[in-house]
Amino acid sequence: MMLPPTSRHAARPALPPLRPWQSACLQQALTTLSPQHPHFLCQATPGAGKMRLAAELANELMSRGDIDYVLYCGPTRAVVQTAIEALQTVTGKPMHGQLGAAGAGMTYQALPGRLDALKRLGQQHRVLLIWDESHHAAGHLGGEGPNQWGSTLLALERHMAYTLALSGTPWRTDGSCMPLLRYLEVADEANETAAGPGASYGAMTGRVAPASAAAQVLQPDFVYTLQDAIRDGVCRYPRVQLVDNREIELSSFHPRTGRQETYRYASIPQLLRHPAIDYGGLVRLDAPMQRLLALGTQQLNNLRQEDPQAAGLVVAADIEHAEAVTQQLEAEGHEVCLVTSRDPLAHVRLEAFRQASTPWIVAVGMVAEGVDIPRLRVGCYLSHIRTEQHFRQVLGRIIRRQGDGDPDCYFYALNDTRLAQMARRLSDDLPRDLAKVSVNVDMPGPMGGHCASPTADSPTTSHVPDPADIATGSPSGNTEAGRNVAVTMAAASTEGTISVAPDVAFSASFFERLIALRLTT
Repeated sequence: MMLPPTSRHAARPALPPLRPWQSACLQQALTTLSPQHPHFLCQATPGAGKMRLAAELANELMSRGDIDYVLYCGPTRAVVQTAIEALQTVTGKPMHGQLGAAGAGMTYQALPGRLDALKRLGQQHRVLLIWDESHHAAGHLGGEGPNQWGSTLLALERHMAYTLALSGTPWRTDGSCMPLLRYLEVADEANETAAGPGASYGAMTGRVAPASAAAQVLQPDFVYTLQDAIRDGVCRYPRVQLVDNREIELSSFHPRTGRQETYRYASIPQLLRHPAIDYGGLVRLDAPMQRLLALGTQQLNNLRQEDPQAAGLVVAADIEHAEAVTQQLEAEGHEVCLVTSRDPLAHVRLEAFRQASTPWIVAVGMVAEGVDIPRLRVGCYLSHIRTEQHFRQVLGRIIRRQGDGDPDCYFYALNDTRLAQMARRLSDDLPRDLAKVSVNVDMPGPMGGHCASPTADSPTTSHVPDPADIATGSPSGNTEAGRNVAVTMAAASTEGTISVAPDVAFSASFFERLIALRLTT
């Protein structure tokens, strides 16, 4: 039975006014959505407030009698719970999915098992489907075909009155298009820049290149960029620091002779050319992990002198790594909240952290996407995932502003070549007067590594050894490399805006701005 449209204004609690971009997007959606155009994509930078927009749209559609039920889908239980609370607050209606509710929420993982029930729901009610972090669903074009969640959404499409897709990073790393959304076919690379704001750097922002010469470029219905959000005071300015070292020693045992050999490197990108170590193993080693955490804790301590509620986030590679990071921070006297999927009380701990003053939270994926904790102002990226999407989603956890007194946030990552490229592209998305990426370079001095330090009589070299003579672990993103080698780094550090690591490249526009700045000082 259809729920009668009722006004929410009488029971609605006091809420802050909508931001200008939210108001503009809301009006655009209300104008655009129709039986002829039932799908709407809002591409807004992580941290801008997409869920508030979605709740307001749901409320307006209910108020004017266009829908009578809301179905929300998100990537994790924590994100779903936050969304349900936002929907209930804005609409004044229960969204628990039980008898008498005006809506329900579930994870993408739960969708396939409830497909038949959801189809019946769509047949009985006019449903608005909100699918948050929409890049989790894969459609047909450009990849290997739809994934399970994409297939479920496609099966639900004709049973939904309207769909609202939300994402700050609406592209897929596997090259697939997302279902239900509009893509424009472009003939060649020259047409890419004419395809709109979401196509500035290829497939990472919605450009999918199938086997044919033409490419499919995503067409969002509304776009709100990080640059817009910083200029509007919605998001903090991210100060990204890439951690590197001029004196790195890697020691390993020769598989034939059993002798310990030491290799010296002048940067992390050079170190990663050694066949016995990869980025996935590097983030787990004590030396780089400790250095990254030391910079993060130092910055957070400075922030907490003015704002005792300020907090930091560490995104680890896996649960065991998260536990090791937690132990490291606790050994230094820091209070830490550890949330992982292994803990049945993780969601309770996450909510408690949101309201408390605990300085650090450590997670793998539970806080990397969709979770809103505005007091987070420092991020340490120790994930083994090196995709543009994950990098920006994690950054999005620390950029949402609370007021006028927190204009900056600080993001630390190892100076891996791929991460440096992502940081470079991020600088291109910042306002021209703020675009800067720093490289924090460690200078000479002893520092302990993951294993025993090399002996004094160990042979040393600066060249990359023959892979046949190196005892390696698994090839990528694993812990075996850390068990087979020891890495030490120099201790003290300096910071500069120009990369001192030879493998780091910044955009031409960044250097032009840097040169212009120098000429004026």
